[in-house]
Amino acid sequence: MLIDTCYENAIEVLKKNSTKYGFKASPYHYNSLWGRDGAITILGSLLTDDKKLLDTSKRHLLFFKKIQSPYGQIANAVLLKGRQNSIRTNLKKMLINWHSVDSTPWWIIAVHAYYKKTQDRNFLVNMWPSLKKAIFWLQCQTFDESELITSPESADWMDGSISRKGKVLYNNCLWYKALCCYNEMARDIGESMIDVNEIKKMINLFFWPVKGSRDILREVGYAFRTEFYDEAVHSEREHYMHYISFEWYENRCDTLANSMAILFDIADKNKSEKILNYFLKKKLSTPYPIKVLNPPAWISSYIWNPKIDLYRYNIPSQMNVPFHYHNSGIWPYVGGFYVMSLLSAGKKKESKNELGKLVQANKIGKEREWEFNEWLHGKTGKPMGAALQAWSAAGFILAYKAVVEKNILF
Repeated sequence: MLIDTCYENAIEVLKKNSTKYGFKASPYHYNSLWGRDGAITILGSLLTDDKKLLDTSKRHLLFFKKIQSPYGQIANAVLLKGRQNSIRTNLKKMLINWHSVDSTPWWIIAVHAYYKKTQDRNFLVNMWPSLKKAIFWLQCQTFDESELITSPESADWMDGSISRKGKVLYNNCLWYKALCCYNEMARDIGESMIDVNEIKKMINLFFWPVKGSRDILREVGYAFRTEFYDEAVHSEREHYMHYISFEWYENRCDTLANSMAILFDIADKNKSEKILNYFLKKKLSTPYPIKVLNPPAWISSYIWNPKIDLYRYNIPSQMNVPFHYHNSGIWPYVGGFYVMSLLSAGKKKESKNELGKLVQANKIGKEREWEFNEWLHGKTGKPMGAALQAWSAAGFILAYKAVVEKNILF
């Protein structure tokens, strides 16, 4: 069957991105190790039961532990060099990028997944001091009594001219999930756990506002003037807000963050139904799953700074004109999370149908079949990004295992 062929090719893509240090993002454009990409790749790899991929997963986690900052941050990316995938072995001379909030919670989630898979207690004991430091660093990103993370501009996977900052839904969904994973590991080795109930409550109050939410913003010390927030409250809301910044909010739909809210049990049944119905109504998985932002930004605005795109003239695949890249482009790895969210919400038939479309998204390519392209044009479905993208393959594996084998990671 075509779906099984896609799964087999996905495993081969992960193997092609396997190095002695961990997982590359792609053998071509992204000849580097990325914190978030590698963590998502690990989540898919662990479900394959392939020893080579399991070994690479461990190396990746340990490598990013090795270069963890003194305060606990996990690096955004480390550049490889040359065809032999060599890397500067002197930590002080490595070319490391740190502009990322999401790499740290993704690393915690991946460490937890590896531990659950292997039940390697010695591994967990070895990682524990670094896990505590990572949690401490994330706690330092909470600037007020909401306990929600405040992010600098473009400090996550949307790291281009589509910018977001302040209280970002995506980063706070990850923060909540990372804490849940941390608590499970803490329980297993007799360490103290952290209460997560207030964080889940605040995510829902901040990003799905109801009458009275405005008062919460003032009470937790986030804003003096909260009049701007009144207009965000309406009974017909269909998805969580994108982010909240200084006396301003951005109401577009981040499909990955909303899918994660369903998967991570942040959204209740009513919200989950509204979110998935919104995806369907807006045809966000047409032609393939799924557009990552809706609606796209059409003019220069608070969310889109085209000036940044001017300096990416040599890499047009990273420009954010409408229906490109982060501006409502189609990202197959996000499609995998969307398929899992459908299944999590009890929509088995829909998840199977969308998995079939995800097969087609990964099959088409610019030069060959089974290219597992990074991203596709949001209207035409034309492959536009890097080929053999590791997290595109991993996202499919996660969805395949959930739908076909009922092996749901989250």
